[in-house]
Amino acid sequence: MDNKFHSSGAKINDKSSRSLFQRSIGIISLGAARPGQPGYVDLSIYAFGLSGVWTGIGSGILPFKVLEVIESENVEILGYILEKNGALGIISLLGLVVAALVQLGSGALSDRDSRLGKRLPYLLVGGLSLAVMAVFVGTTTTFISLLFVILLMQIFGNFAQGPANALIADHVEPTARGEASGILNLWRLLGAGSVTVIVLQFMSRYDAETSPEWLWYSIILMIAVLIVSVLWTVIKVRPSSGLFIPTLRKNSGSDQESTAKKSKKYRLPITRSYLAFLVALAFTIAAMSSMQIYALFFLQDVVGLENPADGADILVVVIVLFAGVTVLPAGLLADRIGRAYLFIFAGVAGVVSSSMLLIASSIGPVLAIGALIGVSVGLFMTLTWAVANDLIRRSSAARDLGYTSIATLIGAAAARFAGIGIDELNDVSENLGYKAILIFAAIAFALASAILTKVASYPVYGRSVSVIEPSTVGSGSAGSD
Repeated sequence: MDNKFHSSGAKINDKSSRSLFQRSIGIISLGAARPGQPGYVDLSIYAFGLSGVWTGIGSGILPFKVLEVIESENVEILGYILEKNGALGIISLLGLVVAALVQLGSGALSDRDSRLGKRLPYLLVGGLSLAVMAVFVGTTTTFISLLFVILLMQIFGNFAQGPANALIADHVEPTARGEASGILNLWRLLGAGSVTVIVLQFMSRYDAETSPEWLWYSIILMIAVLIVSVLWTVIKVRPSSGLFIPTLRKNSGSDQESTAKKSKKYRLPITRSYLAFLVALAFTIAAMSSMQIYALFFLQDVVGLENPADGADILVVVIVLFAGVTVLPAGLLADRIGRAYLFIFAGVAGVVSSSMLLIASSIGPVLAIGALIGVSVGLFMTLTWAVANDLIRRSSAARDLGYTSIATLIGAAAARFAGIGIDELNDVSENLGYKAILIFAAIAFALASAILTKVASYPVYGRSVSVIEPSTVGSGSAGSD
């Protein structure tokens, strides 16, 4: 991939003597790596708010809302009455279908504009609309209304997410994308972890009849975090001159014709390496989602916690802490020694942690295993995003990265459909469903690691396919085999 970036969007890697921690977290000192250029923090901090909302809703609020609607009505689909795990899985699954389609579509639209800052209107409109829709989660009282609100949230949230996916590809040179991916995932983890911990604390005090205010405290927190983080990225990454209203049509006249010829000449289909990567990503998401979605119910039914929200709260802290201290070293090592060896370690950690949960029956061992889960999650998060950015074309970065949402959908769908199977198997034998899902997670981790190790071993990273003039950056075609 070409290293000649536009003067306002290139070579932002800070090679000073400051520590990695300072380069990652120092908001004041790294608001901009250089005058007029966005820093890694600026490119990443939007993820703090988006991930905070999704995990806060998905892990902290949605299970409680599902229990409320299950208690007040029979939820029936195609003649089958859903229980709590099945209802939660169906809502999450349908939301992911919408998410994949919207993320792919909005990403492709943002690719059609050649100007710097072309991703930002989508991030701004989608992020603020998501904040508005979060309010309505608190007003839902039926399964249909809850499902409708979650789907609208997916529409707006992924309208923002699709274009934002390409910020690293737009602004970071290929040799630094491991570190940039690590910092992005650090902010993602910080958002998911901190917001979810607080939301779970609030929701542990929540009661629909006697203490409904705790639900609203949770929603207000998520909205505030989302708005601040989205505005931060939009303001810091915004071009120094000119409006950034999106152009949904391609360049006109001779410029369009010239660019089209160059794109046609060098345009590549999705390669086998990228397709294999997407398959492996689906396995990774399936493994991680199956362990995340049903964690609260696992702690309630298997571990026997009377207030599983408190246990889930501590478990989230442990996982996020260990994932957080993993993502940055993983990103740096990925740039220096490559991705393959790290994928092997990530897979082993995932398989071992999933298997150990089969014999865990108290909160202490679960928390210890959670530390290993965090290491595996941190490695997979950073490495997969770095490899994804290695394999895409800059001319269609958001669209190509949007295919990861399809892989996410497939992997998460497997995990969410498993909710029905968990309920059925639990009826056959106590906690049999939870044991089955953990075995499934271990197998998925192993398959993902094997495929990703092979994909990451190919020497395709940073290889240039075409060189487009700086004036056409964003619309030119450049990619890897």
